[in-house]
Amino acid sequence: MLCQAHYLGEKVYVSIVIKVPTKMMILKLTNIIKASALIILCALFSGQLLAAGMQPFADTHLHYNADQAEITETADALRTLTENNVVFGIVSSRPPALALELAEESGGWIIPFFMPYLEPERKVDWVFDKRVLPAAREALTSGRFKGLGEMHLISGYTPSLKERNEIIDGILDLAEEFDVPALIHAEASSHLYFQPLCLRHPRARIVWVHAGSRLRPARVVKLMRACPNVWADLSARDHMRYGKSNPIVDDNGKLLPEWNDLVMEFQDRIMLGSDPYYYEGMATWDGANTGWNYVSEVLAFHRRWLAAMPDEVRKKLMLDNAVEFYRLSKEDLRKDD
Repeated sequence: MLCQAHYLGEKVYVSIVIKVPTKMMILKLTNIIKASALIILCALFSGQLLAAGMQPFADTHLHYNADQAEITETADALRTLTENNVVFGIVSSRPPALALELAEESGGWIIPFFMPYLEPERKVDWVFDKRVLPAAREALTSGRFKGLGEMHLISGYTPSLKERNEIIDGILDLAEEFDVPALIHAEASSHLYFQPLCLRHPRARIVWVHAGSRLRPARVVKLMRACPNVWADLSARDHMRYGKSNPIVDDNGKLLPEWNDLVMEFQDRIMLGSDPYYYEGMATWDGANTGWNYVSEVLAFHRRWLAAMPDEVRKKLMLDNAVEFYRLSKEDLRKDD
């Protein structure tokens, strides 16, 4: 018998799954009940409450882009995060000014990063834009942006990383100079695409977002062993995106053995994020991005597998690793009103 909970603010949605020899009966409680009642209910039915619960969560992968701002106000975005007990976040945006807007509205618990796409459509070919390095230097010098990224490096579209590249390596040079993190979305069929770059920059504080995107865990392990300065986030590894074709969890929502081994080995270098970038159905290039509508669902996905992890590991993944990597203090985290 399994008692599952999806948490929203101080209330929870509950599902009770009862397994019997011939079939699985799923009883869904569609009404919302208070947390105190949930404790009693789960004790009666399953004897345990999901440990991941509403523990504080650091969402280290947020976006607030122009096509999201069309339909999601900053207040709505912050309310969604607060309802999910997100106490810290990293946001990057196209255009970068929107990251500043969300961060300022948060009062400080959302930190803005500079995304070096000087036009929104330059997500892939930014590496050929000679204006990027001066713009990134200006952004960091201003003190308003606290890091660089997300930056997409897609094999087949961007130059090979085997040799030094003026703009790509120049961005990491800036990250080292200013001692700020760099969020890199390196996507290829092998970890060997990204590895030469991280080996050339052993002092850079790199987050490998999506943990290689489509890569299998064995290749993720190889990269993280080769580059100890690289941390990873598991954003977009959920059931809606990369997890569709390369899942990290089984049918019960627990990490698959290979992913569990990876997380345990690198439990001090893995963080989490919702990455609210998602188009519904057959979206067109000029349509609004509805990703913020799914933040609660994505965070519930992560909380579900986190519930099966040892307490100490779960705390690291949910918050403590982000506190260490981003050099936070208690004052940097969101306070309850």
